[in-house]
This record gives sequence, C-alpha cells and structure tokens, in this order.
Amino acid sequence: MKRGKKGVSPVIATVLLVAIGLVLAIIIFLWARSFIGEKVQKNDRAVESSCEEASFIAEAVFSTGKINIENTGNIPLYGVEVREKTLGGWDTIDTPDLTNTISNGETDSVDLPSEISSGETILVVPVLLGETSTNIKAHVCDKDYGKEIVVG
Repeated sequence: MKRGKKGVSPVIATVLLVAIGLVLAIIIFLWARSFIGEKVQKNDRAVESSCEEASFIAEAVFSTGKINIENTGNIPLYGVEVREKTLGGWDTIDTPDLTNTISNGETDSVDLPSEISSGETILVVPVLLGETSTNIKAHVCDKDYGKEIVVG
C-alpha cells in the first residue's frame, strides 16, 4: 500500500501565514504607539505654540512663602513650574498646582518651595492646559517662556 503525501493544504497554509502576519502587525503597532505621544492641543493648534501667548508677572516673597502671579497674557495659566538656578542651568524643584486657573488680568499665588531661600534666583515657567482626543493634559512650556526672579 502506497502512502499519500501528508502535509498542510495550500489554503490552510495561506490562512496561517496571513494570521501570523496580522498578529505581528498588531504587536508592532502597539509597541510603536508607546513611543509616539498623542498630540496635545489648545484652541485647535499645538499647545507648544500657545506658550507664545502666555505672559505673566511673578514675584516671590520669602516672608509669606508665596509666589504671586498675575496673568498679563491672552491665555489662561493652569499652573507654574519652579526651577532653581544651578551651575549647570536650571533644576526643576516643584510644579505646584494653582487653586484656580488664572485668566487674563487675574492674580493668584502658589507656595514657594521649602528648598528655596531668600536671595536665590528661580525660574517660574507657565503650565497650560491642553486637550488630547481622550482627555485633558497639563503642558509645561519651554524655559524660554519663563520668568527669572530673585526671591525677596
């Protein structure tokens, strides 16, 4: 008795190859998605470009332990990031939350980080609120948009 060739039929082999290809494509897509951040927008444009409209006056008062902030720009401020001047540049110390978003012309204050002493130079950088397709995110502007102040 002669045995016939045994193996996988061409149709089943093709289905298996397509399924393996799809599974690999999905795995690669999910892996690559973690490297690519979702775009944060404000007023239908990238939140980074909205930082240009953020303008404020900041004053750090050591005796009260507060940083007073007045929004003089065209965009609401969600918070500030405080950076301490070091030999190598600026080190982020704290990103205190504002009690309320500061609209144009309004004033609010945040606590001065306890690491800061009188006479030190700090950089106060604005934090804006932006949107993604799924949620709302805070965005810290670049240091170029910050205000360098001496704690008095």
